[in-house]
Amino acid sequence: MKLKITLGLFLFFLLAGITEVWATHIRAGEIIAERVNVQTLEYEITVVGYTDTRSSVIFGPGIINFGDGRETELQTESDFKLVEDLGNLIEKNTYVIRHVFQGPGTYTIRFQEFNRNDRTLNMDNSVDTPFYVETTITIDPFYGVNNSPVLTIPPVDNGAVNVRYIHNPGAYDPDGDSLAYEMDIPKQAFERPVNNYRSPADDEFSFSQEDGSTPAFLTLDPVTGDLVWDAPGTAGQFNVAFRIKEYRKINGEWELIGWVVRDMQIIIENSNNRRPELILPPDLCVEAGTLIEEVIQGQDPDGDPIKIEVFGEPVEITTSPGSYSPEAEYQPTPGIVNFNWQTVCNHVRAREYEVRVRITDQPSSGPALVDIKTWRIKVVGPPPVFNEIEQMPGRSVELNWDPYVCGNSASEMQVWRRINSDPYEPDSCETGIRAGYELIGTTDLQTFDFLDENGGAGLAPGNTYCYRLVAAFPEPRLGESIVSQEICVTIDVDVPIITNVSIEETDTEDGEIFIKWTPPYDIDQVQFPGPYTYELLRSTGFTGNSDQVSLGVTSDTLFTDTGLNTDALVYNYDVVLLDRNTKIDTSSKASSVWLEPTIINEAIELNWDFTVPWNNSISQYKHEVYRNRTDADAADEDNFVLIAEVDVTQDGFTFLDDGSFNGVPLEKEVSYCYYVITKGAYNVDGLEYPLENKSQIVCAKPDDNRLPCPPVLTFEGPMCEEYLAGMPCNTNSFEHELSWTPDFSGECDDELSGYKLYYTSDGEEGQFELIAELSSLELSTTITDLTTYRGCYYITAIDRSGNESEPSNIVCVENCPNYNLPNAFTPNGDGTNDTFMAFDNPFAQCPRFVTGVEIFIVNRWGVEVFSYNSLESAENDVYIRWDGRDKNGNELPAGTYYYSGSVSFDVLDPAQQQESLKGTIQILK
Repeated sequence: MKLKITLGLFLFFLLAGITEVWATHIRAGEIIAERVNVQTLEYEITVVGYTDTRSSVIFGPGIINFGDGRETELQTESDFKLVEDLGNLIEKNTYVIRHVFQGPGTYTIRFQEFNRNDRTLNMDNSVDTPFYVETTITIDPFYGVNNSPVLTIPPVDNGAVNVRYIHNPGAYDPDGDSLAYEMDIPKQAFERPVNNYRSPADDEFSFSQEDGSTPAFLTLDPVTGDLVWDAPGTAGQFNVAFRIKEYRKINGEWELIGWVVRDMQIIIENSNNRRPELILPPDLCVEAGTLIEEVIQGQDPDGDPIKIEVFGEPVEITTSPGSYSPEAEYQPTPGIVNFNWQTVCNHVRAREYEVRVRITDQPSSGPALVDIKTWRIKVVGPPPVFNEIEQMPGRSVELNWDPYVCGNSASEMQVWRRINSDPYEPDSCETGIRAGYELIGTTDLQTFDFLDENGGAGLAPGNTYCYRLVAAFPEPRLGESIVSQEICVTIDVDVPIITNVSIEETDTEDGEIFIKWTPPYDIDQVQFPGPYTYELLRSTGFTGNSDQVSLGVTSDTLFTDTGLNTDALVYNYDVVLLDRNTKIDTSSKASSVWLEPTIINEAIELNWDFTVPWNNSISQYKHEVYRNRTDADAADEDNFVLIAEVDVTQDGFTFLDDGSFNGVPLEKEVSYCYYVITKGAYNVDGLEYPLENKSQIVCAKPDDNRLPCPPVLTFEGPMCEEYLAGMPCNTNSFEHELSWTPDFSGECDDELSGYKLYYTSDGEEGQFELIAELSSLELSTTITDLTTYRGCYYITAIDRSGNESEPSNIVCVENCPNYNLPNAFTPNGDGTNDTFMAFDNPFAQCPRFVTGVEIFIVNRWGVEVFSYNSLESAENDVYIRWDGRDKNGNELPAGTYYYSGSVSFDVLDPAQQQESLKGTIQILK
C-alpha cells in the first residue's frame, strides 16, 4: 500500500510538471497569408509565435485551421521553421506551411495552441488558457491578388511603471491596400474571449498618465496603428490584442477584404529609467526617381547607449528598397542613422509610405525602454510634358506630348481643358487637377496624342482653350502625377462669332431679342473671297435645334428678332456663313439669358443661366442686377436701378435680394421686377469688351399670401410589374393614371380657374415640362403613349388672376428593372440552351429597362476566358449569348466558371442604376 501511495504521488507531481512546462510559454503571435502564384490558389501561411525563453516547451504543436474545413498540426506539417532569440527573454518562432484553397471565398485562418504564459494579470487563469489568433483573407478573381498585411515590428518591448508605453506593429500591405486598426480582446478560441479580460488601463492596474494627469488610458490610433498605454501603474504581465484591417477600393467603394489579429504581451517593471527620444526629418513628398538621403537622430536623457531601427514598407519592398546604417547597433547618445531610398515609378501610390522608427536605450539595469514614431513619405508621379498643340480642321485641336517617364507603371493619361489660361504652379506634393478644368478624355500610356473635337461640335472660334495632363496609376495602389504645365491655343475666327443675344423687350407675344455677330476675321480669303452673307437661324431652348426657323439672309452683322415669347421661352441662335450664296460654315450657338426668381424668407433669390460660346465668367467683368419696385412700367428701363454687381467667379450666377443694397427690407405685398446684364469676352483682339447681354424682365413678390395652395397629387396606377406581367420583352409604350385633390385650407386663394400638370422622365431633379392644362372641374387624367414607365409629376393650381401655386407634392414612379442569368448551359449544338444568355421567356423574366451589360468570365484560377460589353456592339444586345468558347474561339471544357460584371438599368435612383453581376456558370457537356 505504501508503494502505491508513493507511486501515485510521483505520477501526480510528474503530470503537474508536464502541465507547467506546457502552460508557460506563449507570449504573442499572428498569422500572415501570402499568395504564392497568381495562376493558382496556393497560399503560404506563416504562423509567428513569440515565446518565453525560460520555458523548455517548443512552440508549434498547435492546430491550424484554414477556414475551408481542413486543419492540421502546425509542427508536423510545416515546410519551414525558424527560431530567433530577440532578447528580453523572448524567442520568435516562425512556421511556414503551404495550403491550396479549392475556390474563391472568404477564409478565416485560425491557430490555437495550449497554453499562454502564467500570471497574466488582466485575465483569469492564463496558465490554463489557450492562445488563439486568426487572419482573414478574401480570394476573388475580380478583386485581384490579395495578400494579408505584413507586420514588421515584433512585440518585444517591455515597459516601466509610470512611463508611457508605445508599440506599433510596423504593418504594411504588399498590395497597396489601405490599413486601419482597432482594438480587440485576446481570444482562447474562435469568437471566444479569454476569461474575465480587463483593459490594462483599468483603475485596477493604472492610476495616472506619465505627466500625472488622469485618467490613464490605452488607445490604438486607427490610422497609424500606434498602441499607447499612458501609463502603466502596476508591475507585471499584461496581454492586449488588436486587429489590422485591409480595405480595397472596388467599383468606387471601400471594401473590407481581410484582417490580421496580433495578440501580444506587455511586461511592466519598476524602474527609474527614462524613455529615449527620436528626432525625425520632416515628412517628405518626392517625385518618383528621387534619391532620398536623410538623417534620423536620437538621444537618451540618462546618457545610455541607444539603438535606432527603421521598419515599414520602404525597407521591406523588393523593388528598390530603402536602407539605413548603422543597422540595429547600439551607439553612444546622441546618435544618428543615415536613411537612403532610391524611389522608382513602381513606388507611386495614393497613400503615403509610413516609415516606423524605433529607438531603444540600453540602461545598466532595469527594462530597456523604447519610443516609436512615424515618418511619412509620399511618392508621386512626375508631371507629364506637352510637346505641341495645333489647331486642326473642323475647329478641333490636336495635342501631342512626350512619352511618360512612368509609362510602365501608370494606367492612363487624363486630358483636362478650360477656357482661358490659369497658369498656376502646383503646391508641393499637389497632384491631380484643380477646380475649373473639365476632363475631356483619357488615353493609354502608349498613346501620345489627343484630338479635341468638343464632342463633335467643334471648339468656339475666338476662345482660348488651355490644356493640362495628369497621369493616373492603377488600382489598388492608385495615385496621380503632378499636373503638367499648361498649353493653350486660340481658335481662329474663320466663321462668324456671335457677340450678343440680348433681350430688349419682355413680352409673351411681342418680345424682342437683339443679335449681333462678327465677320469671319481669319477666313482664307483666297479660297473664299466673298462677298459674304449670313443666314440667321433661331431655335428654342439653351441648345439644340428644336423649332428651328430661318430668319432670313442678310449682309449685315446685326438683327432684331421680334414677335417672341421672351417672357416664357429661351431662344438660341447660330449664324450660317455664305460665300456667294454657298454655305461655308456655321457659328457656335448662343442663347438668350434666362432669369429665374425664387422666394426665400421674405427675400428674392435670382439665378440666371445661358449657353454661349464666349466666356461669361471673368473676374474683371461683374454681372449687373437691376430692380424696379413696381411692375406697372416694368418694360421702362428708366424705372430700374442697379442694385448689385456680382463677381460670378466667386459667387456664381446668383444674387439674393434681401434689401441690403439700400437698407430697406422688401415688402411682402409688393411685386419687384428684375433683369440682369451678363458680361463676358472672347480672346479676340479688336472687339469691344465686355460683351453685354440682358435677360428678360421677371417679377416676383417676397411673400404673396394669396396664392392658391398646391393640390395633393396621387398616382393611381397601373403598377409597373402588373402592367408588364404579360407584355413582350420589347414593350415600349406605357400609361399613367393620376388624380388630385385641391387644398383650400389656410389663407389660400380658393377661386381656381384650372390646373397645370408638369412631367419629367429624369427624376425629381429633372427639368419639368408642362404637359397638360386642365379646367377646375377636372380632378383626374390619364397620360398615354409614354416611352418609358419612369417619371415624376407635380401639379399646380391657377387662380382667376392667373397666379400659379407652388408645385404640389412630387409623385414619382419608377421603372421595374429586371435581369436574370441562368447558372448552366449546354453548348452542344442541339439548338436548345446552346448559349449563356439572359432569360427571354417567360415574360416575367424578360430583361426590362436594361441600358447595357458588361461581363467578364474567368476560370477557377482567375484567368479571363470571355468578356462582353453590350454598349460596344452596334445593336447593344443585352442578352450576351456566349457560346462557351474562349477569346481565341476554342471550346472550353465542361466545368464551373465564374462571372462578374454589371448591368445598367434605366431607373431614377442613382443607387439602383447599376447592379453587380456575380455568380457561377456551369458548362455541361
